[in-house]
Amino acid sequence: MKQKIVFFLPDLNGGGAERVAVNILRQLDLDTFSISLILVQKMGEYLDMIPESIDIIDLKMKKTMFSIYKLRTIIKNLEPDIVYSTLYRTSIALDLSLMGIKKKPMIILRNPNSPKLTLESKSLSPMMKFLLEKSYRNADFVLAQTPEMKEEISYYYDIKKEKIKVFLNPIDSENIDNNVKNIQSPFIEDKINIVAAGRLAYEKGFDVLLKSLKLVIKKNDKYFLHIIGKDVGEEKNLIKLVDSLNLAKYVKFWGFQKNPYQFFYFSDLYVLSSRREGLPNTVLENLYLQKPIVATNCIPFMYDLIDNGKNGFIVDVEDSEALADSILNYKQLRNTSNTWKGSDVNTLFGELLEIKKEEIV
Repeated sequence: MKQKIVFFLPDLNGGGAERVAVNILRQLDLDTFSISLILVQKMGEYLDMIPESIDIIDLKMKKTMFSIYKLRTIIKNLEPDIVYSTLYRTSIALDLSLMGIKKKPMIILRNPNSPKLTLESKSLSPMMKFLLEKSYRNADFVLAQTPEMKEEISYYYDIKKEKIKVFLNPIDSENIDNNVKNIQSPFIEDKINIVAAGRLAYEKGFDVLLKSLKLVIKKNDKYFLHIIGKDVGEEKNLIKLVDSLNLAKYVKFWGFQKNPYQFFYFSDLYVLSSRREGLPNTVLENLYLQKPIVATNCIPFMYDLIDNGKNGFIVDVEDSEALADSILNYKQLRNTSNTWKGSDVNTLFGELLEIKKEEIV
């Protein structure tokens, strides 16, 4: 008999956590698992990536916390074996929706960001932190994206280590391969094309990247920066910064791109300028495409991803001068053979089910 899995997300807009959920959905063995996807709102750029065999349930609610009653009813009717959530607000809503239900499914909650940096930046209110900790304690398993994140979840959220499992983000290599077939370069040929991608938000550090680009251009005006990503409030500030630095001839904002791999594939190098991350999918995807990478040490695990000086350079967060020097020296990077596959999705869910069965017995 197939195991029933329910994924609960706010929507399928172009965020990293949503993308990881889609990658998992697409890689699960449909002979083993029956999959349903519950969305607070059925919308977003990733909708057309969901296989037709997966049932999408639209709660048609404006806010995640308004969906608790509907979510509770659907879970009781579906009686899934597993429910997966990947964002703070959906994890909290899921926990509240299951209060008082006797026959509960296995709850797997993926932690999206570094707890240390999340709390330092005051991204969670005291009430949200309290409710998140409660949801993590009530869950069967909490997924950490790196070993360091596992330690942080245990320390900052007071969660027992035995229920925290490290799950390295998988990439959808089949989708990437299909998206780089028979494509043309979007770039100007006589330029050195840098690509950076992510939501236009403060934590992505695009302002630092622009300041470093100014230093780069002073030494070599062949460089051109392409920024891919959906605006979530920072675009106006970034455009003002471009103008103040006289970089209009050297930067282009492309907005959200359904096929970012076209840009990655034809780029000369990929740059991650983030102040904080969980486990950046764009770095993993560029590793898979064997591109040279310049990245900030926004997570300790970056040193496990990048062999500094060989397939990439790692610089300190906020250090625009070091970022500029690394960009200028990218041609020194020769060994770009390191690829990335991430954890096996079917193995993870199979192992967690076995652990739960053993606990019940």
